[in-house]
Amino acid sequence: MYLIKVIPIARGINADILSYWSPESAPKGSVIKVPLRKRIVGAIVVSSEHALDAKSEIRGAEFEVKKIEKVKPRQIFLPEFFKIAEEISRYYAASVGSILFSLIPSAILADTDKLPQIEGGLKRNKIRESYVLQKPDDDRYAHYKSLIRERFAKKQSVFMVMPTIEDIKRACNYFEKGIEQYTYVLHGGLTRVEILKIWKKALEDAHPIVIVATGTFLSLPRNDITLYIVERENSRAYKDQSRPFLDERLFVEKLAVDTGADIIFGDSYLRVETLYRQEMDELVEYAPLSMRSLSTARDTLINMKDKKDGVKGFNILSSELIELARKNKEESGLMFIFAGRKGLSPSTVCSDCESVVSCDNCSSPLVLHGSGEKRFYLCNRCGKRYSSETKCRDCGSWRLQPLGIGTETVEEELRKEIPGISIVRFDKLSMTSHKKALMLAEKWYTSPGSVLVGTELALLYLDKPIDTSAVASLDAFFSIPDFRINEKIFSIILRMRSITRKEFLLQTRKPDEPVLTYGIKGNIIDFYRSEVEERRRAVFPPFAVFIKISYTGKREDALNAMEKLKGTLSDWTVTVFPAFIATIKNQFIMNALVKLHPGEWPNEELLEKLRALSPSYAINVDPESVI
Repeated sequence: MYLIKVIPIARGINADILSYWSPESAPKGSVIKVPLRKRIVGAIVVSSEHALDAKSEIRGAEFEVKKIEKVKPRQIFLPEFFKIAEEISRYYAASVGSILFSLIPSAILADTDKLPQIEGGLKRNKIRESYVLQKPDDDRYAHYKSLIRERFAKKQSVFMVMPTIEDIKRACNYFEKGIEQYTYVLHGGLTRVEILKIWKKALEDAHPIVIVATGTFLSLPRNDITLYIVERENSRAYKDQSRPFLDERLFVEKLAVDTGADIIFGDSYLRVETLYRQEMDELVEYAPLSMRSLSTARDTLINMKDKKDGVKGFNILSSELIELARKNKEESGLMFIFAGRKGLSPSTVCSDCESVVSCDNCSSPLVLHGSGEKRFYLCNRCGKRYSSETKCRDCGSWRLQPLGIGTETVEEELRKEIPGISIVRFDKLSMTSHKKALMLAEKWYTSPGSVLVGTELALLYLDKPIDTSAVASLDAFFSIPDFRINEKIFSIILRMRSITRKEFLLQTRKPDEPVLTYGIKGNIIDFYRSEVEERRRAVFPPFAVFIKISYTGKREDALNAMEKLKGTLSDWTVTVFPAFIATIKNQFIMNALVKLHPGEWPNEELLEKLRALSPSYAINVDPESVI
């Protein structure tokens, strides 16, 4: 009989290591199946010791050790992969199992016995490097293709990490000729059978390959990968939105460093943190960085403060935008109009007490939807629907004033101004699935003279050049207390300009905001300098490491939990505040923020205290937003 210690590959397990009795030994690093609570999960073997040698430990155990009936150990991952997962788990104050769960597809864990076993580890003798590549899409992919051919000539494989399925599709369009037979595509949109088939084929192919996949497939154990490419590095999709809040970009970099592989962070505009690291010589230019985003489109900035309507007080769409849409229809072009929010009006205020009309189930602002007599209010957070006759909860007034510009408002105004215009609306209400999104995008692309009205979501599916584009409204973004909001606005403008051939128009009531000027001119260098200096003054990343700790529950419980947390972390400065949307489904959310200098994390003492916290606390290191 043997005492086997394992790391369970499962979410929501606080213990890093569990012990089991086994009738036979299992090699370290192999994958076995173990009983956990009421299910069977995959687990990584940490050690295997004969029962006679583990007597003292068994006697001192405060729990009953469960037994594994059959052990079928499989060596299906590289040993280095587990070592890096353990290191990363410390950075995110998470269990190793939760990190592994984020990086190993469930389809692979479910069928470990059907996968080929690996032999040996990595052997690297070369000097490695970490690069950045900031170029337009076509130029960037020209570099990638050249790099891939060079690695193939050296009998080496390449792993290209992508943030979303649509980004993978876009990348594969560049690889259609020349290397398509050696390109393996993996993502969560594939079936379990497809994943297993591609995984096995990728491992068995004797020729060097290029893997184009999302971060979930970084566990694929090809031992000839010498280059990792993190494409669309600026995408927020790389950061998990649930525990353990893993940022795949950090894992890939650690994987490259520890396995002696090169890494390239690529995008048309890299994150502020990444550009700062290059400025500090932590990262090397693969090619001179493009610090100006070029576009063939003519850029126009419209000051909507000057566009007042005698009846309404202000115009929703400028005459210039309407004329652009009319011209697009006449010339059978394609036009995209961006609106920052879905619905008719992103928020509504009471004209008497000036309160924001919000959901009584959660505190999110209600959004007006529909048309004519079919209008209604909808909470975009919890989905609760309200009559358009809703009154103010604070004072009972019926004088409610919708504010802001949503996708439905833009559509409504265009139909009013241009009879017979063809409009496709693309937001979370009209796009209920990835398949529906693809259908909507294709419908628009094949309808000359039509207009696509959409939110930021639509930009994920625009992979071909278009004739004209316009920003109807993104002013509401400036009211969001998020230290990355300027970067988000800048990225949206750059993305729209990059796909537009003839005319790009931006209308705003905040024409003096520097980020709008930088964006419409494609001025990356001045935006970066301004943004990095502002973050330096405020001590925001990259000049600090943020650790956000959240608690969700009844209001009194949440407040008490935060007081208890401040006591536990009394040696550090802890700032406590309600979440931006403080109540969701009658659950109150409180956040705590610990700000550290970059060199102070991981801090062993703080890490120990964070890992000892109740699972009711959610710990997010390097959050995309602190609100």
